[in-house]
Amino acid sequence: MSTKPSIGYWDNRGKAQSIRYLLKYAGVDFNDKRYEKAHKDIWFTAKPNLGLDFPNIPYYMDGDIKLSQSVAIMRYLARKHGLVARDDPTLARQEMVEQQLEDMFMGFMMTLKNTVDNDAKWKDYCAGTLKQQLTLLVKFLGDKQWLTGQLAYVDFLAYEILDAMRAYVPPVVDECLAIKQYLDRFEALPPIKAYRSSSEFMSWPMAGIPFKRQFWV
Repeated sequence: MSTKPSIGYWDNRGKAQSIRYLLKYAGVDFNDKRYEKAHKDIWFTAKPNLGLDFPNIPYYMDGDIKLSQSVAIMRYLARKHGLVARDDPTLARQEMVEQQLEDMFMGFMMTLKNTVDNDAKWKDYCAGTLKQQLTLLVKFLGDKQWLTGQLAYVDFLAYEILDAMRAYVPPVVDECLAIKQYLDRFEALPPIKAYRSSSEFMSWPMAGIPFKRQFWV
């Protein structure tokens, strides 16, 4: 029986990808269990038998540690691997930007799904709400390399969220020079660069959505 930690998620990047990045950065060898959406019954059969308090995916298991909820997993791993803020004021800002990123991404994905037949509404969102949110994120980042000064778990969350946005609306993200430079810095981290160049890395699908929007603002 394997003694390596395990992540379980669908066969896409989604909410598990930032966890994968963090583990790769920390040099942790882990099992990456991917449940095929085409065969959901495999997951639903396994779901009640994994010993999780709140059975769901993504999950993380390492010995007696059995966690669900992606942000809870990220926080746990951040503490374990020293990727968390070290003082109360920075912790507060870290938690604030964590929630802002989650809200941004939820709004982005909901709008993406709900405007499939409404190109005008999608473009309005990208030109308005999304641009405003990115502007605020750039202001929060300021002249720092990372969101809270030192590399922390929120940067792994931010990278995956911003990379997903870039996949759907490249100009909106890339025209923010500070965001582009931030993404480049993350990709240049040696463990991340090696992982993204390996056969383990999947570039698509980002979040279980099998289509790309082919129109930009």
